Amino acid sequence: MAEGFLPPFVEPTGPAVDDVAVLRSFARDEAAGHSPRFHVERPTLLVGRTVAAAVRIGPRTLLVRADLPDRLASAKGEVEEALAAEGLTCFDEDTLLATPIALQLFGLRLSSWDLWGDDIDQAFAVLRARCAADQAGPFG
Repeated sequence: MAEGFLPPFVEPTGPAVDDVAVLRSFARDEAAGHSPRFHVERPTLLVGRTVAAAVRIGPRTLLVRADLPDRLASAKGEVEEALAAEGLTCFDEDTLLATPIALQLFGLRLSSWDLWGDDIDQAFAVLRARCAADQAGPFG
């Protein structure tokens, strides 16, 4: 499978596993299987097959969707729990600089994202770089 988010979305690949295994693999940036609820289209974690729940913007820097649709809202807590278990921390809620990234990657103008990482300076540096496009984006 090619790297990157491939609208109109691809069928999940890899072995069928439970939600926890998918989330743990995503948090570790490892190859993941898929569950009935979650799958990964690098660099994006999808919930409900079509809704972006999180996106990796750097090796240990991610954006987590804060405003998932009501039917999927519980996924946010599950994603956050998996990230925290891997030593990541939420550094900024409703990150304003995430809007240009979400618009570019997903076409979401009115979405809200939280910034997660393991080093606050690195996380904000990666966020600024991705927003300003002065480095290669999450697709290489």
